[in-house]
Amino acid sequence: MLSKALSHYPQFRFRDGEKRLWNPILKKTFAIRPEEQVRLALVDYLILEAGMSASRISFESPVKLPGDKSSSRTDIICYNNEFKPQLLVECKAPDIKLDEKAAIQVARYNQKVGAPYLLISNGTLDFWFEVEGEEVKLLPELPEIFQPTKEFSKDSEYWAERGFTAPGLSQEAEVFVVQSCKNLFNEPHQPVKYLGFDDFPPEFALAHYYRIFGLKENRRVGVALSVNASGDTRLNAVLNENGANTAFLTISLDAVAENEKQAAEVHSGKGAQKLDPVEEIGFGFGRKIEDLVTVFHDVMSRYS
Repeated sequence: MLSKALSHYPQFRFRDGEKRLWNPILKKTFAIRPEEQVRLALVDYLILEAGMSASRISFESPVKLPGDKSSSRTDIICYNNEFKPQLLVECKAPDIKLDEKAAIQVARYNQKVGAPYLLISNGTLDFWFEVEGEEVKLLPELPEIFQPTKEFSKDSEYWAERGFTAPGLSQEAEVFVVQSCKNLFNEPHQPVKYLGFDDFPPEFALAHYYRIFGLKENRRVGVALSVNASGDTRLNAVLNENGANTAFLTISLDAVAENEKQAAEVHSGKGAQKLDPVEEIGFGFGRKIEDLVTVFHDVMSRYS
């Protein structure tokens, strides 16, 4: 089944200007790794929707199995009200196929943990199992005990904690960002990917989650909303042609809110070009990003 991680996102924090993952249970930051992103997104679901208490979730508990020279560590263990193991989770990176090997791994760990439910996930697919005695059964749907029990609103605070925006935006810009995030990133079936862009200046905040729009002639446009270490919220678009990123467009929403005329930039192999986002791109807080994707494509193509 589609993973519950698809409609949730991990939290981020900046430490000495470096963007890092934030674990709200351990109260620590970690390097951005795909497997860790999956793990924290699943925890997000378990707490915010399934109603599990953060105090009953543990990370990286050591397990020593017969024949192993050293201890292994579990990804997630969830406990019930009596602090007995209820769920054991094994997380993989999104590009790792979930196969019998992964199922055997979590089942072996469970020899020591003793949880009645098991989950393996790569952030795209979830496979749930129930343990009955010596038998481990694949479940066709989410166990009732882990079904959503809480309603919550993904407000501006939610998106700010997850690096999509920063506090202090004008009211008009904040409404635009929250609605755009809900439109672009809220549904689990949408094509959303985390893209790194490690070689670009951090002021552009290019490294984040992108909604990918497929266009004609093997062209795609990825769109993101993200914040940099200085608290500037950016709307970024990346042009991908035949599998290669050829240009990116970045718009400072803070600068737009202050009516700055050169609040947008296009970067490509031809260099950088500053633009007026309103006059030359047609951007405005009253527009939907989805309606501007073709415009973003045309602008980036013009300068690439």
